[in-house]
Amino acid sequence: MDIRMRQFVKTITAIAFFLICSFIALWLLHAYIPTDFYKKIFFVITVILSIFGLLIMAASVFLIIIYKNKKLYLLLPGRASKILRWMYPFIMGMAAFLHYDKGLINQFFIQMNNIFVEALKLKGHPGDILILAPHCIQHSSCNIKITSDPMACTQCGKCKVASLKELKNKYGYKLSIATGGTLARRVVKEYHPKYIIAIACERDLISGILDISGIPVYGILNDCPNGPCINTTVNIKKVEDAIKKYNHKNIELSIN
Repeated sequence: MDIRMRQFVKTITAIAFFLICSFIALWLLHAYIPTDFYKKIFFVITVILSIFGLLIMAASVFLIIIYKNKKLYLLLPGRASKILRWMYPFIMGMAAFLHYDKGLINQFFIQMNNIFVEALKLKGHPGDILILAPHCIQHSSCNIKITSDPMACTQCGKCKVASLKELKNKYGYKLSIATGGTLARRVVKEYHPKYIIAIACERDLISGILDISGIPVYGILNDCPNGPCINTTVNIKKVEDAIKKYNHKNIELSIN
């Protein structure tokens, strides 16, 4: 079993155990409540808890099947995405409470999101794509302000900004190097993209996916060989593959 799915299943099992124990406790307490009014309240709470538990379990099984097969079934991508957004706070809350690896849980949800985005089978011009990359992808020794203009990169080869610039020249997408969520949201409002490819760490990536509504966001995790937030890197092939999935008729600009 994939380590991300294993962590998700582990968290779901903990939620199921908590709900079952709560259900049993409420049911036993119900018999000792002397007043009919409070008995009815306890009964309603028990029913609501049972329905909530069934929904969580059904949604979890649904997500596990999709994750395992890398393919969306039954639901439209938009509906499936809503299930993902609905479940996320409950799963992360339990993971935080039990001190589970939240990074792996975030990776699971990012992968699920990407499956849903791919299921949309969107096709368009690469000019409609906005690629958002984190500022930490720039080498720490570089003094060029690429957050103002990524194309100012001199392509010294010390970081992946040069590769992103080359891909921009090749396909003509919009590129922004953001210092944080506020700047990223401002760039999205400014460019009005139809498709976003976001590069970031697990926490920032899932935050952006949940924060941006109405625009498909395909997430690509960056690599942190030097620790978080410094001289990070990214698999450029994954970025180009994501562009090609959206790129209608594989348009290339070949700008020199």
